Amino acid sequence: MDKRIPVTIITGFLGSGKTTLLNELIQRYPEKKLAIIENEFGELGIDQDLVVRGEDQIFELSNGCICCSLNDELVDTLAKLLNGNYEFDQLVIETTGIAEPDAIAAAFVADASVQAYFQLDAVICLADAQYTLDSLAEREEAKRQLAFADLILLNKKSSVSAEQLEQTKAGLKKLNPLAEIIEADYGKTERNLLDLQAYAFATVEEKLKAQHQPKACSHGSHHHHHHEQGELVTHSFIFDQPFDLLKLRHWLQVLLMLQGEGIYRVKGVLWVQWQDKKMVLQSVRKSFALQLGEDWPEGKPRQSRIVFIGKNLRKDILEKSLKQLLALETSF
Repeated sequence: MDKRIPVTIITGFLGSGKTTLLNELIQRYPEKKLAIIENEFGELGIDQDLVVRGEDQIFELSNGCICCSLNDELVDTLAKLLNGNYEFDQLVIETTGIAEPDAIAAAFVADASVQAYFQLDAVICLADAQYTLDSLAEREEAKRQLAFADLILLNKKSSVSAEQLEQTKAGLKKLNPLAEIIEADYGKTERNLLDLQAYAFATVEEKLKAQHQPKACSHGSHHHHHHEQGELVTHSFIFDQPFDLLKLRHWLQVLLMLQGEGIYRVKGVLWVQWQDKKMVLQSVRKSFALQLGEDWPEGKPRQSRIVFIGKNLRKDILEKSLKQLLALETSF
């Protein structure tokens, strides 16, 4: 059993309803003790008869939930929560406004000391059904937040027509084909938002399989579209040969170091040379994690599937690089 504490990151624009969603979660899961880290200090937007005790800027609410603000480094705040003798089952981090959720998520994917205690469950982006497409057109960070989400909660759905709702959903799907999109009013939904397991092996594999893309290995002619600056693209690849793990790691490190700002997400289920287990790849900003998953089924062909989401990514260049990372021998 994984005893680590699941972490849910909630992001979205001011006014999209994050406080309402937090209150909804507290009411909907009374059996769960949540620790909530708010990104902006000031009034805690939580309508509880507040504070039973507070020290070190951590407040315990009368319902057993704990709140604090992120006024230190994230890792310090997490240490305070762990060392302060607080009991909690789940961590919810709310990043308001313009904060970069990927910087916070990176700690849970790449920092070993954090990973020992916490496990990222999902990044939820709250989007306002009425204004999302406008924000996307105007604001770079809106694209970032949405491209980064595992689940997009399209809130205030009743404020728009059915037609506009469909249009918004189509726009979001194009921006982030890996995210699940759910419509809601007041943040209320049947979906268990605290247990999405977006980083779990099975979920990643399922999402990648749903990306039905033509084989990357087909030698078709490549069309070069000159995108206007900054267009978000998704490129999917399938390979029928195993990867050389050392080469792959090295390439990813260099790629993310040089281009990490423009690469929002990399997800993959990989066939790696000399390895009978599937390997899961996740990237967050300039860091990435590779984890072993389940065994490859016996007697069935193995293949790797990888998806990149980012800005100005050229599919032909990525494909050429990836092909050079394939292992030369396939014999075992």
